[in-house]
Amino acid sequence: MTNSETTPNEAGALLRFGGWAGWTLLASFVVVNVVIAVLAGGPAMGDGHAWAALVLLTAAAALAVLARRDPLDLWRVLAIIAIIFVSTILMLEQVLLTGPGGYLNWNYNAANFILFALALRGRIGWAWIGLAVGTAITCIWSLLATHALYQGFYLIYGEIGALLAGTFFAIVLRTAANRVVTMQSVQRRRVGEEHLRAETERERAAQLALVRHRVIPVLTTIAAGRVSSAQRQEHRLLEAVLRDEIRGTRLAVEPLASAVRAARSRGIDVVLLDDADDVLLAWDDLEWAADVVADVDRNRITVRLSGDPAVITVATVDGDVVHRQIAGR
Repeated sequence: MTNSETTPNEAGALLRFGGWAGWTLLASFVVVNVVIAVLAGGPAMGDGHAWAALVLLTAAAALAVLARRDPLDLWRVLAIIAIIFVSTILMLEQVLLTGPGGYLNWNYNAANFILFALALRGRIGWAWIGLAVGTAITCIWSLLATHALYQGFYLIYGEIGALLAGTFFAIVLRTAANRVVTMQSVQRRRVGEEHLRAETERERAAQLALVRHRVIPVLTTIAAGRVSSAQRQEHRLLEAVLRDEIRGTRLAVEPLASAVRAARSRGIDVVLLDDADDVLLAWDDLEWAADVVADVDRNRITVRLSGDPAVITVATVDGDVVHRQIAGR
């Protein structure tokens, strides 16, 4: 029932009882079961085994309710089932077979709450295994103590219906949680895309303003028809720089940018090409390329950054080629 982009931990985070809510639920569990055990437990609660069972079941509830991971850790699940096994045996030893108190089975209600918490924490199958363990122990005890299987079944049959309802409730809640997480993921992605779009627009506007600031005075001078030879050379250099910033973004930085400007001022045609994806250039890489460009005396130089493997290549029109492997990506 989960979306491909939804993980169990994300959906389970909406259902866990960590923090003050978990401690409040655990305290409620303790208060309710102590009251039931004292008021309805009868003579069975006069023995220390019954109180030990209450302490064990409280520990199992803490393991199920206070854990942060979802689905619940397997070691917690196994510990909870083991506790239910031991506490059921302890209580069955105290159950009165006759007398006004009848069968005293408050521990089954406590165990069923814990099994419901298991189902809610993504361990539905293990919750039913826990109930099966408790049922098997009770039925075996019934055969040995009363020689009648139905006596044990009377003790625990209500917990089967309760866990069925709890399982349905857990499935509905987890399905709803998955849908909520999916909707939140879609919303976060949409907000992120809107922020990225807005940031892209701001960057584009800033770059356009910078280009206008650099280009409009030049265009105004050209339109006026008063362009000297020195200005014409400056205009060519500006055109080349703008072209570098578009086609060779990661190369059009210092110290390579200064070496390229110096080469162009000597009349050399320099082309920067950035054809690599996800390549990180270090200062040493740019410094190496700047030194090569400064040493070359040809009519045309092409500095190219490429990937797989990532290299910087400096080539001349005469066919001379040097390259440098990029260490990091």
